[in-house]
Amino acid sequence: MKQLSNEAKVGGLIVVTAVLAIVFAWIIGIQSPFKETIEFYVTYNFAGGIEVGSPVRVSGIKVGKVESIEFFISPSQTTIKEPGSAEDTRTGDRDVIPLRLKLSIRKDAAKGVKKDSRFYVNLAGIIGERYIEVTPGSKGTKHIQENETVAGVDPPRIDQLISQSFDLAGKIKEVIEQNKADFARSIELLFKLSENLNKTLNWVDKSPVFKTDASKLIENLIAITSDVRSMSAKARSPEGEKTLKLLYDLLYRLEPLDQRAIRNFFQKEGLKVHFF
Repeated sequence: MKQLSNEAKVGGLIVVTAVLAIVFAWIIGIQSPFKETIEFYVTYNFAGGIEVGSPVRVSGIKVGKVESIEFFISPSQTTIKEPGSAEDTRTGDRDVIPLRLKLSIRKDAAKGVKKDSRFYVNLAGIIGERYIEVTPGSKGTKHIQENETVAGVDPPRIDQLISQSFDLAGKIKEVIEQNKADFARSIELLFKLSENLNKTLNWVDKSPVFKTDASKLIENLIAITSDVRSMSAKARSPEGEKTLKLLYDLLYRLEPLDQRAIRNFFQKEGLKVHFF
């Protein structure tokens, strides 16, 4: 009996220890008593694979998680957003909003979550887990409050993109079929135009006239360039500068002369002049 009593004590101690460990793990994982958190709600029309327990990040840093997911809530439960903030999901023709996610984040990180913050559904890597990415709000905007409900930004839906691409391809095919003759004629005209252009280029390349004229034109351009270079070199020489100065002085002296003064000068010299 004494041995049995010792075994019972050991077994009871093990059971109590296991229960305490489970309770402690539950408290740490679920309630997080050592970290102060704030809880609020974010609504989505499409959550893109978010699950309970998915991380919540602010500026790329994990600060919380998704506590719960509710389906088909009333639009009146969504806070009306201020101008410039996240999209308001309330519409007049909608009775319910598909999803509402309950988020919990640390209070120190909640200081950056404001009325104009954006709540995106993001993907860690190519095949990584989904998480909620929160962008900090602007300075001077009110902070988000406990149990407040705001609107998130829906992620793009691959199925809709594929469906829209198929619709676009179908419309393009329909346009081509309806204007098949016009497309064929346009292609034929482009083909003929390219043929004529090739023939013209070949004729120009083989024509001796173009070759001779082109060579003469190049020679004339070279000669003109040489003459211009020679004239500019002479103009920069001392003789050229002296000549330019003389021309400038002559024009400066002739500028105040008028028609009457020139006629009087020639009459004094015994010359008869006539100005048109």
